[in-house]
Amino acid sequence: MEKVEFKDKLVSVNRITKVVKGGRRFTFSALVVVGNYAGSVGVGYAKAKQVPDAIKKATNSAKNNLIKIPLREGRTLHHDVVAKDGAGKVLLRAAPSGTGIIAGGAIRATCEVVGIKDIVAKSMGSSNPINVLRACIKGLRSQNSPKNLANIRGKKIADVTKKANIWFNMKLNTLITNRTRYKKRLGRGIGSSKGKTSGRGHKGQKSRSGVAIKSFEGGQMPLYRRLPKRGFRSFKKKNIALINLSKLQENFTQKKILPNTKINLQNLQKTKLINSKYKKLKLLGSGEIKDKFEVEVNFISKSAKEKIEKTGGKVTLIK
Repeated sequence: MEKVEFKDKLVSVNRITKVVKGGRRFTFSALVVVGNYAGSVGVGYAKAKQVPDAIKKATNSAKNNLIKIPLREGRTLHHDVVAKDGAGKVLLRAAPSGTGIIAGGAIRATCEVVGIKDIVAKSMGSSNPINVLRACIKGLRSQNSPKNLANIRGKKIADVTKKANIWFNMKLNTLITNRTRYKKRLGRGIGSSKGKTSGRGHKGQKSRSGVAIKSFEGGQMPLYRRLPKRGFRSFKKKNIALINLSKLQENFTQKKILPNTKINLQNLQKTKLINSKYKKLKLLGSGEIKDKFEVEVNFISKSAKEKIEKTGGKVTLIK
């Protein structure tokens, strides 16, 4: 029987110090991954008084806990995986041939000993190598090969792998997950689940409610005071006076507008029906009229024109 050769990689070494009555005692822990570059991988974690002893114990532990990882074409994953173990969270994405191992730390060491040649990976949780490694192994184990899926569903392998050749543009800045961050509610009391003051501090002007210190520039005149004021009026607004037919009829009945008087902007400003600041006049069709008017305006609505002409009046448009 052919002997399988396993190779190990040291992921991390940590020194533990215990303070006792006589001084300090040092212990070393080692994290090791072992694989045969053909889909088998094992993880070992051990402690010893010396670093070589800890590595040896961790390597033996890893060889006793080997698992088999299904690989696509012997080089990459069958599908994308998001795995979480404790505080560790990793995203592993299948990649086309020639991509290489785009990963670092514990994930890279694991992928190398497993035999993965093309993968894009990102750690999105804890940076502790033990947590990252556990999440990585969990993600690799959670894969489903097309052969297993075909057996479960009772289909042919070709039906399961129809869309296997569709690859996406894989870049590290496009690795987006459905992660939602909610805004921290600062200083909203013990009912906010964030504590009493919740990040607002305890003293000073900024810790008070209803206070906003805007653009303090160290004693210099602020920018918003150095710039000229434009106010709230739009400088693009057209200076046009509006008047309705009902208003004309009311003033005509009260004899503020004399009969046979041409209704234009100048005459309406003389009778103080329209402010002198306006330069143009527009007539609107709200209301009913009984008398005959001669109108000279810049703009007029369709309904107003029809009502004036119906009573025998005349409309002149000034261009």
